[in-house]
Amino acid sequence: MTTATTQADLVLHGGNVVTLDGASRTATAVAVAGDRILAVGDDRHVRSFAGPSTSTLDLDGRTVLPGINDAHLHLAMFGLSGYAVDLNGVDSLAALHIALAGAGAGPGGGDWLVGEGWREANIAEFDPTPHRTHLDPATGGRPAVLHHASRHSVLVNTVALELAGITRDTPDPQGGVIVRDPSGEPTGLLLEAAKDLVTRYVPEHSEEERLDAIVSAMSTLNSLGITSVTDPIVWPGLLRDYITLRRQGRMTVRVNTLLHWDWPSPSSTSEGLARALSYAGLSTGLGDDWLRVGGCKLFADGVPTQCTAWLHQPYPEGGTGHLVTHGDDEEARYDELMRMIELAHRNRLQVQVHVTGDRAADAAIDGLARALKADPWPDARHALIHGTLLTEDSYARLAEHGIGVITSSLMKSHSGASMTRSIGAGRWSRAFPAGALLAAGVHVADSSDAPVCFPDWRRGVATFTGSPPGPYADVPDDLRLTREQALRLWTTDAAHFEHADDRKGAIVPGYLADLVVLDGDAMTVDAGRLQTLTPTLTLVGGRAVHSQ
Repeated sequence: MTTATTQADLVLHGGNVVTLDGASRTATAVAVAGDRILAVGDDRHVRSFAGPSTSTLDLDGRTVLPGINDAHLHLAMFGLSGYAVDLNGVDSLAALHIALAGAGAGPGGGDWLVGEGWREANIAEFDPTPHRTHLDPATGGRPAVLHHASRHSVLVNTVALELAGITRDTPDPQGGVIVRDPSGEPTGLLLEAAKDLVTRYVPEHSEEERLDAIVSAMSTLNSLGITSVTDPIVWPGLLRDYITLRRQGRMTVRVNTLLHWDWPSPSSTSEGLARALSYAGLSTGLGDDWLRVGGCKLFADGVPTQCTAWLHQPYPEGGTGHLVTHGDDEEARYDELMRMIELAHRNRLQVQVHVTGDRAADAAIDGLARALKADPWPDARHALIHGTLLTEDSYARLAEHGIGVITSSLMKSHSGASMTRSIGAGRWSRAFPAGALLAAGVHVADSSDAPVCFPDWRRGVATFTGSPPGPYADVPDDLRLTREQALRLWTTDAAHFEHADDRKGAIVPGYLADLVVLDGDAMTVDAGRLQTLTPTLTLVGGRAVHSQ
């Protein structure tokens, strides 16, 4: 019979409970009541909360961590990618043709052929640049649009260009580039905002397909021990889908949303943002523990692999990239970025800015620092997304203004071949400098950016702790993390950016009972075993959403 004042619904005992509570405490047992953690400690103490109706589980030495929180994961896109032709493993033009030739019906059962995940460094025939004629033989009369792994460009075939009316005379849109051959004809490669010139013609998936895809993606995440994500591009229609799932009780992952009104174009305007904010009336914190408005996402630049990241030093083949905001020159585009940051900040929306180039990062820091000085918001928790390349001078500025960085460790192994070709091995080796940022007092969380990378947080932990899971993924000694630091980036530190570190991200009485049980100790297991640790049980709000 229980001697405690509150009876537990579930007691996990006989294990290794890594609390990540700030004091680096460990325990052997944890009790859950309702959707909250009731008690943490040794077996004798925690089992005193058990009563006649309490379920108990002997962990048999297994390890319990707080539920994993991916701080930058495109949940709906990850789910919907299952409807597209998977090009992630394609390593030759012949393999690409085989994949495309076997494609089924497109969205809505139509003719459009949609593929996702190609990388230029994997397909030798794409050197020096991919071209629509690479696709035409395998796609026939079907319009085809193939999303680059970064989602910052598409390669389309000749039929798609014709349907969209894109010719040599079509001007580049603001914030985008229609890549052209030496004669001025479009190659089929569309960068940044130019993607929308074609993707607007691709039929949408039905509501049922969209909702089912999100639920399926959540199940996959649960199997990895993931219980929370921040979806960094949530347009109005997607927000409605999430609200529908919340009302239907189908959510098994907590979703923190960053609003974006212009997707699939990354290019926004201050005028458009002001109009959206005046209609929406939203601010950070609206919602509940399952679905909430976290803030908004802005794009400053593109990506290094497409030479659209804005750099201080030029790319090996010349050029420094550019901002993707509207304006006739860099000064105008810089001023537009400042206006958009100020607008979102003034409307009390946390701002997370996509930056991959160091010059773009410095510009975003300028804007965030100015906004905070003009209109103090002590707990804004603004952040840079990716922070792929940062100047060392930026670390102190980030810390001074309380601006965090959401890193992308998984890109170290997934994107290394393309990145080293684009910016050189030296610059790439120091990408995502999590260790230096933490040492400077900057808040950092880590992420997968799925579907850009498969959301395997174990691979990210291995990367940042000096166990590179593949070529091009090595992290210099001065940028590496301890195992505990790396795990915090996927738990407690991710919760910080959600303004939720008072209720999740650690195993503490009163916190949400979001837990993952692993078949080994993520704190001490050798590097070779780290990436194969298996989640055997995942709880969200005390409810089992994955078990094996």
